[in-house]
Amino acid sequence: MKSITFTVSKGGVGKSLITANVGAALAKKGKKVVLVEGDTNQPLQKILGLSFSPEDLRLENVVEKDAEIDKAVYPTSFDNLFLIPSGISLQSYFEIDPISFARKLSSLRTDFMLIDVPFPLGKAAFLSLGVCEYFVPILTEDEIVLCVESTIDTIRLGKYFLKSTPLGFILNRIKTGKFTNEFVRDLENLLEIPCITQIKENIEVTKSYGEVGPQKAFLAYDKLPQSEFAEKIEKIAAWLLIERPESDRKDTVRLLQEVIRP
Repeated sequence: MKSITFTVSKGGVGKSLITANVGAALAKKGKKVVLVEGDTNQPLQKILGLSFSPEDLRLENVVEKDAEIDKAVYPTSFDNLFLIPSGISLQSYFEIDPISFARKLSSLRTDFMLIDVPFPLGKAAFLSLGVCEYFVPILTEDEIVLCVESTIDTIRLGKYFLKSTPLGFILNRIKTGKFTNEFVRDLENLLEIPCITQIKENIEVTKSYGEVGPQKAFLAYDKLPQSEFAEKIEKIAAWLLIERPESDRKDTVRLLQEVIRP
């Protein structure tokens, strides 16, 4: 299993949209993909058009009751794409049992696991980076200085403390021509990771989050297959499929045990 989280430097960078759509792109390529909801606003459920009853098993129930993780993996309308719902925020698992959280997710049988992380980050970033072997920072044109500063901090935490490997970064919601080739190269040199792709602002994609008028959320990669957004999502998925050196991390559960309970 390749476990990945898209890290964010501030709210509104399109983290959940990218998580859901990249998951769909990987699934379309024949890979089994499990998405993990980590935001109490449940953006992945909205984008995928899913709903759950109070009786349905969620991730927090799996952790609390020591249940089988597979019982909380639900199919979506997209082949090979699954979702693990959660009724609490990612950071709340620190109050339940973060080690059990890591152990359950590490036992998943899938090709890719993508964890959606809420903003503000705090302990949620710590837990998502602690569980995932790889991460991809997302930066936007708005407040680019804040994005870069936060990304540097995230790389320090993830790469050097939690042994999570940054694969590259994404420039999302681009509105102007500010990101010149020279500027992007400077960012790559500063962050010491490559730019995977640049995604322009697209109002139709923004609508897919279900926040514009009566528009319901939808999976943009599926509904807008000819869009530049879908093309960029394909590029990200192809990047994640490339064989890369193994992560420096040897044992996720043991690492968290050492960090959280020294």
